[in-house]
Amino acid sequence: MRNLVLFLFFVSLITFNGNSQTTSNTKYDTPEDEYVEDSPWKLSVGVNAVGSLGTRQPFSRLGDFQFRNPLALAIEHKWTKFFAIEQDVTLNGYDTKNEIDGGVLKDEYFYISTNTYIKYYISDVLFDSVKWLDLYAGAGFGIFSVNELNSSGNLALGGTVWVSEKIGVRLQGIGKFAVNAKDRQFDNNHFQYVAQVVFKL
Repeated sequence: MRNLVLFLFFVSLITFNGNSQTTSNTKYDTPEDEYVEDSPWKLSVGVNAVGSLGTRQPFSRLGDFQFRNPLALAIEHKWTKFFAIEQDVTLNGYDTKNEIDGGVLKDEYFYISTNTYIKYYISDVLFDSVKWLDLYAGAGFGIFSVNELNSSGNLALGGTVWVSEKIGVRLQGIGKFAVNAKDRQFDNNHFQYVAQVVFKL
């Protein structure tokens, strides 16, 4: 997973060099510098890595994160310069003999989640003139299942590098804080990382 993320990041940087002059997320056509979003809807497709290592360290033992049928889909609508709402669906799984919270699995488990986020685009505050990079922080809630259904409050950090006017590469990290985590063997707190291609619709 680490190699895939690094590969996507370097490809996006190389591609950006040839497209930086034409890439733009916003238009400022009015005398009042009024914000107009050129493509408020975005579709994201990619992969995810999920883990449940019983730790609150987001970068602990990255090699142990699971990568089994790791589909990640999302649809986003940005309704102001700074705020957007996103709905996602992610699929993954745990193989036999994988570790979850210090225990070794005797069976395979399927992971599925869907989440709703409100995202705040901090790049528009920090460096408004940079159009090829979108950085954001998000918060929301979701439901997920490994062995039983549970819900979680989520915090997300991520960014998109726009390699053209309509296509970007996005990396995102999510902390999921489960309801009644201490009472759940598998469906408890965990981290998830996502790498996606983003399309402006």
